[in-house]
Amino acid sequence: MIYINENKFSNINLKSNNFCVVIDFDATITIRGVNDSWNTLTNPNFINPNLGKDIAKLEEKYFPIELDYSMDAKTKFSYMEEWHLRTIDLFFEYGLSEDILLNCVKHSTLKLRTGAKDFFEKLHNENIPVFIISAGIRNVIAEFLKINDCYYDNMYIVGNNIKFEDGKMLKFNDKILHSANKTIDVLPSNLKENILNKDYILLFGDLITDINMIPKKILSKILCFGFLDKNIETNTEFYKNSFDVVLTDNASFDDAMNVLKKL
Repeated sequence: MIYINENKFSNINLKSNNFCVVIDFDATITIRGVNDSWNTLTNPNFINPNLGKDIAKLEEKYFPIELDYSMDAKTKFSYMEEWHLRTIDLFFEYGLSEDILLNCVKHSTLKLRTGAKDFFEKLHNENIPVFIISAGIRNVIAEFLKINDCYYDNMYIVGNNIKFEDGKMLKFNDKILHSANKTIDVLPSNLKENILNKDYILLFGDLITDINMIPKKILSKILCFGFLDKNIETNTEFYKNSFDVVLTDNASFDDAMNVLKKL
């Protein structure tokens, strides 16, 4: 199913030089149902199998909370912060190294959403800025895009960046990015201004909280695409009330491009 807010479309006129793309990674650029940028690093062939078990326990507890759109924002923020901190601490405790990370990504089951590679190639050819703002692991995202030949010089990636020294993971001391706090405010000021100065912004995400990446005060110039692949019957109305375009059932970027052709 594809839902389109036709009224919003009537007020938008895209040109190659008047918009940019702000996009989530896990379950947006990639498909849902395979590893994400977090559990990619639990491959038992490269790291203690107990890491995966411990992280799965955390996901079992916190993932339903992430998808609960009836929960108040302050409570959800606290839970998401706790989830991500505990997960990164586990990486450190189990001795994640730079070599392990690279091997995990190389042998990962992460999979691009259909049409994503062509989508990014087109954006690159048109020199359209792309800002990937993710609550996932930045190192994993960058390496995955490189492996799939779709990491271009028009891209800027923000996420939870794991630092290494002599190949060994350092204790994480940076600000945690999660689904309840990721916004363009995490970007350097010059890049943030580049986004805000565009006539239009195309935003892509899979969670309703992804629309918070852009300030609500400029919502009129944002065209929001939401991929809804889980709890579809329960969440469709929530998504229709938040996104201008809702794409369900593992929809592709080809579907999104077909919608954009109307503009």
